[in-house]
Amino acid sequence: MTRVIERYASRWSIEVAIQDAKQIFGAGQARNRTARAVERTVPFEIACQAITVTWYATAGRTSDDLQARRRNSPWYTTKAEPSTSDMTALLRRVLIAARFKAHHPDRPTCEELNAIRLAWEEAAA
Repeated sequence: MTRVIERYASRWSIEVAIQDAKQIFGAGQARNRTARAVERTVPFEIACQAITVTWYATAGRTSDDLQARRRNSPWYTTKAEPSTSDMTALLRRVLIAARFKAHHPDRPTCEELNAIRLAWEEAAA
């Protein structure tokens, strides 16, 4: 019995990852007309999950994100690690912000225009 519990405990993170792939990334809804399409859809969604977790590991701010989550959701007072759902939500917010607040290198900012104007005024004086 002890061996069964140890085996189950060692697989727990894998089971959670599979559940997240099904619930958050939609791998459980992969229903297409051909089996070949499903064979491509599920690995793609699991790859999206891996990319999201990898992105969060490199760009996320775990302590700041946990503080915000605890502030917005008081029932998560003991939450120690961000969930896959938290990571996905943050990635969506970042992508939306990048889309609507994109920096255009061909359009100078107000500060850059002001610096150029001041430089021209100094050169003319």
